[in-house]
Amino acid sequence: MKKLTQKPYSEPKSIINKTSACLIGTVACAAALPLAVSNAKADMASRSDALVNLELSDHYLTPRGMDVQDHGLVFQPLVLGFFNLYKSDTAFIRDVTLDAGVWNCFGTGALPATGPQLNPPTGPFLTSTHWYEIDPIAGFSIDLPSKFTLSETFSCFDMQILNIPFSEHLETKLAWDDSDYLGKFALNPYFSYWQDIVASAVATSGPIATSDRYYFDAGVSPGYTFKDCGLKLEAPCRVLLPGQGFYGTEYKDTTVGLFELGFKASIPLKFMPDGYGHWSFHAGFKYQNFNDPNLVATQHKSDAQMFYCGLSTFF
Repeated sequence: MKKLTQKPYSEPKSIINKTSACLIGTVACAAALPLAVSNAKADMASRSDALVNLELSDHYLTPRGMDVQDHGLVFQPLVLGFFNLYKSDTAFIRDVTLDAGVWNCFGTGALPATGPQLNPPTGPFLTSTHWYEIDPIAGFSIDLPSKFTLSETFSCFDMQILNIPFSEHLETKLAWDDSDYLGKFALNPYFSYWQDIVASAVATSGPIATSDRYYFDAGVSPGYTFKDCGLKLEAPCRVLLPGQGFYGTEYKDTTVGLFELGFKASIPLKFMPDGYGHWSFHAGFKYQNFNDPNLVATQHKSDAQMFYCGLSTFF
């Protein structure tokens, strides 16, 4: 996203471990959106699988701290396909999987739509829309020894609001499943590098930096699963370290752009009949504290929070 009249993306995490996230759009890429297929994938013989995630929230809050919509209900559907190209139990590279899909964002609250303005470029927008964004996603993941996973995800943000330019981005992520060492107290750490390729993924304060359009992201997601019912509780947290000028050049940069704390509960829907996929329900809370003064100036606040819930199926 660009100016506060211009927004970015999200990225979401769900029953997968191999897409890196979406984000997701916040995927958010969410977000999101790059992670890796969950334990369900290991149980399936097919070399092609799919994930559908339907999420409802009270904000559209991106992984980069853009609070795009803060009223009404926000609906974010994600569809991803996974195509296994290679698998080995002995080679250095254990698994290679391609993934591709699309993430959308809609809301009950209308935002100014992409289109003509009165007295451009500062005049009011003439139309509004409930469709905020559509993000194509494509990438691959590689499983390495000791339960390391390396993933590469390409995403595009096609905003339907505020005349925000089409942008392209690349994220490289290294995740580690440390459960063999810490058991139930595994932290599941990851480290990622995000690079803007075309245009910017965030709103900016002051002129947009022409270089250093990148950030580093590091986080952990400790959790505990109750085996009898399958309920899983997680407490993900992360820190974003932006490149110089990533959030703008009006104020002096800080090392930490934002940090995020969260809580998530998910439970499998075991009543779903066999053959209809692995279904689950999840709900959670996410809090972001903005540390970069340019990010604070752009968002006109120092923090944001979001409640969300959703349904996922993997088949």
